[in-house]
Parts: sequence; structure tokens; C-alpha cells
Amino acid sequence: PNRLYSPHTVVLRQSGHCFELATVLCSLLIGFGYDAYVVSGYATQDVCLKIMTRVDSPFPPEEEEKEEEVKHVLDAKYMLRPAKDLRSKFLLAMAQREVDRANAEKEKQTELERQQIAELEKPPFDELYGLRVHAWVLLLPGERYVEAATFIEPSTGTPHPLNSLLYCGIESIWNNNNYWVNLQDCSAGLEKLGYDFSNLEKWEHFLIGEPLKWREAKFSEEMEEDEIQLLTIMDEKHLDMPSPWSLRISIPHSILKQRFPQGVKKTWYKRTMTEQFAPYVQEDGLVTRICRYNDLECTPSELHTIEERFENRTDSLVKTISDIDTGDITEYFERGREDGVKKHSYKCGHNSTVEAVRVIEFYHEARYDGLTKLELDAMYLTEHYVEREDRIYYRHVNFAKRGEPPPGMIEGPRRIVVKIVEKYHRNEKKPASKDIAVREFAIIDREIHLKHHYEEGKVTASTRDFVKPPLAEMGEALRFNPNLTVGYQAEVGAKPPRQLQLFLLFEQQLEEEEQTLYHIREMEDQVLEFLKLRNYETAYPKLSVSLFDREHNIEHTKGLREREQKEKEHKEREVEDEVDYLAPYISRLGNPAKLTLTQAQQARDWCLLEFKQMLVDRANDIQQQFEYVTTRLQEKQNWYVTVQDTLRLDEETRYFDEVNESTFLLNTLEIRLVRHRDLSPYRYEALETFLMIDPRLRVLYK
Repeated sequence: PNRLYSPHTVVLRQSGHCFELATVLCSLLIGFGYDAYVVSGYATQDVCLKIMTRVDSPFPPEEEEKEEEVKHVLDAKYMLRPAKDLRSKFLLAMAQREVDRANAEKEKQTELERQQIAELEKPPFDELYGLRVHAWVLLLPGERYVEAATFIEPSTGTPHPLNSLLYCGIESIWNNNNYWVNLQDCSAGLEKLGYDFSNLEKWEHFLIGEPLKWREAKFSEEMEEDEIQLLTIMDEKHLDMPSPWSLRISIPHSILKQRFPQGVKKTWYKRTMTEQFAPYVQEDGLVTRICRYNDLECTPSELHTIEERFENRTDSLVKTISDIDTGDITEYFERGREDGVKKHSYKCGHNSTVEAVRVIEFYHEARYDGLTKLELDAMYLTEHYVEREDRIYYRHVNFAKRGEPPPGMIEGPRRIVVKIVEKYHRNEKKPASKDIAVREFAIIDREIHLKHHYEEGKVTASTRDFVKPPLAEMGEALRFNPNLTVGYQAEVGAKPPRQLQLFLLFEQQLEEEEQTLYHIREMEDQVLEFLKLRNYETAYPKLSVSLFDREHNIEHTKGLREREQKEKEHKEREVEDEVDYLAPYISRLGNPAKLTLTQAQQARDWCLLEFKQMLVDRANDIQQQFEYVTTRLQEKQNWYVTVQDTLRLDEETRYFDEVNESTFLLNTLEIRLVRHRDLSPYRYEALETFLMIDPRLRVLYK
């Protein structure tokens, strides 16, 4: 290259050609004690132009761990002997031959498809193959536990073995000690080269002498360290050089936190497109977006999965995966939420009703009830528990189909419970005949079925069935009819239970049935509150800022002080649990106890109209900031062109810092504007959903 910026300047600019990047990487590696060298040679077109479309993505799809079923192997002593095989061995051999032939044909077809895919993924013919100049880094073993020589591509930071086909030849190698010219033939591959730079038949050094670590220095044992150091310097002094013109490498904390040039990086890999953002660049905390495609061209119609990763979210959201083909959306949360949610799976567009298909998993250690998984559907609700004191681990609720209530029942806002099934673990403190294993509440049939645990060594379990008396007899003074219960005792010779025991058991089951029905309604309300909260968190995402984050904590501290001042002025409002977004609009109507259809429609229209206007004002504000920063940057660049030759080093450094800061701000504003434009329809839809489930506007949806 005709110019080579210093590593410090390259770090500040966050850009450079391959020689500059290789010099930066090599300098840092040498500073950390590695035996590193800058390599000047030739590479393929993909490496020189940084074409990553034939490289596997570093973000492969994560496969969920499946629990392996433990197979219990019985003792061979007690196993039955298999029946004698009377089948024809000739027929079996012929059948196996057909199976082997089909498998061979299948493997042949698979190999053919693999070869076709490899041919499609093969890079096109390059007329300049072996002539494209490139620079990379060579890491030799011997220092910092490096076991084998390795190439490192500076543009990606990816290590490659010496036999990699990406690099075609080496012209020269250098580091802070010397410059070596390659005298070997590279046609057989770079792994065949010898990397012993002291061998003059393979490498010609440019400067006189060799590094001190390559030779054995002999000094008198009586000499002091200062004398040895002075003699070493004088022996190695072959020419006088001026002081280094470049500054010491210093990476500012702001540049380090920025991670990528201008805070954003977009890369196309094989069947994958990734967008990476620095923290706090996106207002919703997005740091990585991964789009996976079915074809190599990554056409929009072949998009099948979108994975987004987040950081610093106050709602503990860390990742979302959207399956375009099936419409499935899965949200992953880290520990820290009050509701203890770990994973939330649902269908696209079904994020506001408890009657849609969804699965919610929890960190059961963070919940008082030990709930670990909740499955919902229009027809059922299933709860899974662990480590409960009452030893329940499963509860399944069946509901009647909407629009088809059971005979004699009227359908209301809530679904009609048809049946409840509960399962319990064994309690060793109770006899098996009194320890319930499965309990079923048949609500429609007005029956209760109990099945107890198996006694050790028994093949049957005790059961007890109750039939509820008519509703007219279900008063305060419940009368027990022995004809309405039937049971089976697995223990031979056991006395039948007395009527008082059966009456107390029946009364207990009725109470627990009522408590279970109340729990089911409460669970539905909790899910509805969770969905309402998730809609709010999606419409208004918030990010947490660490107290030690100096770059972002100034604004946070200022906002905190303003918030404290407002709280002092409005102490009477501190008791409110949550913000009531409809309160200002209902107040305009005179705060009626119940809204009429016209009033509810007017309050909803006011709320949506002002929210829409707020989105427009925010977009205009970002656009004005972008235009102002653009004008200032253009003026600064014109000034630099005028006075470039008269600037001092510190003034030029200050200019580069201001330009980098302005460019980063411009890119951030552009990303925010695009992100705001893309998310505005979803936030508006989330607000509509938020208003749809508000009980005060229920009159609009009857």
C-alpha cells in the first residue's frame, strides 16, 4: 500500500486496509506475549474482498436439549426366554438384501445431493487467483501455550490452519524485530514451508543480527544487570533510528463499548444474514438479529427463521425466535422477573388471549407455588409442578367448546370447566390406601373419582368414586347417602370404611374441588395480566443502565433527578400501582362510573389519536437532530480541508475524535429512525390490544 496508518489511528478510525488491520492485530498479540508476525502474500478473492457468503455462520441454530429416556434393564435371571424363531433364514436373508439395496440407493442419492450442493457452493472461477495481494497474521508456537502454527485473518479474527486453501502464497514476513523475505516455493502449499527464520536458505533477513532469544548470550557471572543490558544494546546497535512517530496504542473506552464501526455491523454468511449492534444503540436493547434462509442467495421469500438477542432489558428478555413458516414465536427470559417466566411460546397474533395455544415455562425456584410449566389451549389448561408440599405435580383442566355449552348450562365470559385431573407423588408417611395418586373432578357429570397409590408388591390400587347429590340437597347441612359412593380396596381382608369416614372424605373433596376451581380462575387472571404486561413491555421497552457505565449514566442520572423532583411534587400519586392510560380521557368525560358506548368509543379514539401523534412527533424530532448533526459535520469537514496542512498533532487528533463522534451519532440517529418506523405499527397494535382487554371499554366489544 502507498500509506500505512499507525495502529493507534486505525483504532480511532475503526477502519483500514488489510495491512493496517494485520499490523494492529500483530502489535496487540506481541504486546500480550505471543510470537506473532505480519504476513504479506496472496489470498483468494473471498478473503481479499471479505466475501462471507460461503462461510458457515458463527451463529448456528441452537437445538433444545431433549431428556433421554432411561431404560431399565431387567436382570437376565428373571427374563422370559424368547420364543424359537421359525422363520425361513433364506427369506430373511432375501429381505435383508432388499433392505441393504434400498439403503445403498438412499446413500447414493444422498451423496449425489451432497455433491450437487458442494458444486453450487463452490466459488466461481477467478482470473486473478494467486495474484491478489493480502496481509494476515502468523502465530508461531512456543509462547502463551500456543501448540501449533496458525494463520489469523485480521478482518474477521478467525484462525485458520496452515493448510487452509484461503491463502495462496507468502512474499515476506515481519514483526518488531526484523523483516524476512521468503525464498521457498509456495506451489505445494503453505503448510510445506519451513518457518524457522534462522535458516538462511529459506528466509533472507533484511536487518543485521537476530533476535536475542534466538542466540545464547555469554556474559561473565560477575557482571551486573545494568552492565549486561548496556553491552547488549551496544552489540545490537547497527544503525541509528529516529524515535517512533506513531503514538502508543490506546483504545478509548467509548470505542471499546462501540464494538463495531459506527456501532453496527451487517454480515451475509451462508444462508444467514446477521446484524450486530453495540449496546444501547437500539432503543429496545437489540444487539444481534439473525435471519436464516433456505437458499444460498438469501431471497426474502426463503426466509424461515428470525432470531433476535437483547441486552440490558428491564423485562429480562434475552432472545426471541420467530418461525416464519409456522408462525411460532418463542421468547426467552433470564432470571429476575417477578413472575419467574423463563420461556414463552405462542402463535403470531395470539398475544392477548388466554384461549390461544401457548406454553409458558417458569423458573420454579423463584415461584412460591413451584409451577414449572403451563400449557394453554382453547380446550384445556395444563399445569406442571415440582417440589410441592402437597406433592401435586400435574393438573389438567378440560373446557367446553365455545358456543357449545353442556346441557343445562349457560356460557358466560369465562370458559366452562368440564373436567379436572390431578396427579400426586407418593407420600411415604401415609398408607398407600389413603394416599391419593390421581384425582378427577367430573364437573359436568357431578362425580369425583379417586385412585390411590399402589401398595408395595400389589398389582392393583384402591379406588373410591363419589356422585354428588342434587343441587337442592347441597346446602349447609349436607346429607350423606351411602348409595352415592362406591369403592375398591386392594388390601385383602381390610375392613370397609365407616360412613363417617366416607362422609368426611367426601366433604373434604368438595371443599378442594371448590378451591381448585377458584385456583383455575385465578390462574387465567394471572395469564391475562402477564399478556397485558408483555404487550406494554413490547410497546414501551426500557433498558437498565449500570451505575458504572460512564457513557450512558449521565443521562440516566439526570433523568433520575428529574424523576425525584416530580415525585416530590406529586407525592399523592405515589400509591398508584400502575399508570392508568385511560384516566386523562375519562376525566374529560366527567369521570362517569360506567362508560356508555359513545363515551367508550370517544375515550378510545382520543387515546389512539394522541399516541399516533406522539409517534409522528418522535420521528420528526429524530429527523431534525439528524439534519442538524449532518450540517455540523459538513462544516467541520470543510474546515479541515482548508487548514489541514497547518494543524498540529493534538488538533488533528481532536478533529478525528469529533468526526468519529458525529459519525457515530449520525448512524445511531439513522438506525433509531428506521427502527422507530418499523416498530410504530406494532406498538400501535399493542396499544389497541391493551385497550381491547381493558374492562372499562368492554362495552365496545360485546
